[in-house]
Amino acid sequence: MAGYDKVASLMTGDKGLSIFRSFKKLNTTNLLYLQAEITLKEKELKGIIQEDQDSQDPYREKFSGSVLYLKGVGEPSEQWEKWLELRELLEKYNTALAQHGQLLRYKAPHQRDLNIFSQWLKHYTKFWTVDEIMQWYGSEEKVKDLITLAGRYENVDLLTRWMYRVFIPFWHKHGSTWCRRLTRSEKSMVADVETGTVYYSDEKIIRATRITSTLVSSLIPATSMLALFFVNNLKVRLAIIFIYNVAFSMMIGLLAKTRRVEVFAASSAFAAVQVAFITNLPGN
Repeated sequence: MAGYDKVASLMTGDKGLSIFRSFKKLNTTNLLYLQAEITLKEKELKGIIQEDQDSQDPYREKFSGSVLYLKGVGEPSEQWEKWLELRELLEKYNTALAQHGQLLRYKAPHQRDLNIFSQWLKHYTKFWTVDEIMQWYGSEEKVKDLITLAGRYENVDLLTRWMYRVFIPFWHKHGSTWCRRLTRSEKSMVADVETGTVYYSDEKIIRATRITSTLVSSLIPATSMLALFFVNNLKVRLAIIFIYNVAFSMMIGLLAKTRRVEVFAASSAFAAVQVAFITNLPGN
């Protein structure tokens, strides 16, 4: 396997590496040309409509009120033929406009994914023309034109992003080597012989961060109540509330996809629960 088949196998195995050129400039130019064509045809159509209305021909004067007359009995009228030309252009324009709008919603690939993809292209595949070799990198204009169809960093919390950007690269470089040494395994890390790559499951990474989030969300309130219960000094209790509230807010921001107003609301509610707890403790 070589060339585009090999690239396709890589992209299939890792959705974050589904990196393509968007050709934004060409698509925008195409839209502008279609818009200009429609504008010119529209002007021609308006002229024909005006001629038909001023013709004092009883048949042509009925065009504005009847599609049957406009289409003609024997052969179509000039106005109808112009409408058909416009309809074809409008269909192309509307389709291109919708597709371009969707294209602009795609995100640029993360720099780490782009670096991995570029290095892989240089070492593991081969193209026979310069333009095909340089279609993903080369000039700054081409790099800015790249998009990813399935960014792994979208709609995930900060902990998951940290796993992708920091922990996985560190583990790939150091952790896996330590494990092989401990187990005395000579097995290669390469999981896909055809593409020469190692894949880390996105589903398993997200599952691990979800379990971590669940455990932390359970432990923070529980340990807070325990600390407040065993401490009798009011000043120390207030310090504990302060520390736990800061930690709680940071954990929410790190472990959950929340808006700022939601963080404020959750932190206020957590502080209120702690105050209510120490108020109802024996001796208060």
